[in-house]
Amino acid sequence: MAKPERVLRMSGSYYRKEGVSEEEFHRFSRYHAVKCAKIHEKYGLLKYQIACSSSATQALATSMKTPYQVNTHDLEIEYYFKDIATLLALSADPQFKELHLESEPYVAHDTAKVALTWIETYVENGKAVHIDSGGQSAYAAFSELANIKGPEKPVEKYYEE
Repeated sequence: MAKPERVLRMSGSYYRKEGVSEEEFHRFSRYHAVKCAKIHEKYGLLKYQIACSSSATQALATSMKTPYQVNTHDLEIEYYFKDIATLLALSADPQFKELHLESEPYVAHDTAKVALTWIETYVENGKAVHIDSGGQSAYAAFSELANIKGPEKPVEKYYEE
């Protein structure tokens, strides 16, 4: 079995600004996601999705009495791509920068959190995947997967306040 190709993911977790209702935030998030998707497609993103939360879903998660803290962010955005160059090209796009500014009235950017990770998928479409005949992960070793190269020069801020 060939090693699965490494897929990178940049995710961001966001709160809505005070005074913005959950419904208004969701409506803006959908509008914004559709506009972003058209730009992301130009740069070859593998996948772009949003995960929406509400006070009701957070209360339900809390009621499940898991031993974990409940993530109370209103929105998570996920970008999937093969290399950092793709993400940097997207981030430099003038239309994408404008969309970031468009979110200012809705999103509390000062509390946002981002993570850059790689993805290891083990169930897809209801089937176990990327498991070799010996019952082990078919993915490359940690040292190979974690070796993610950034640009030679520092990255500039991708928007102006």
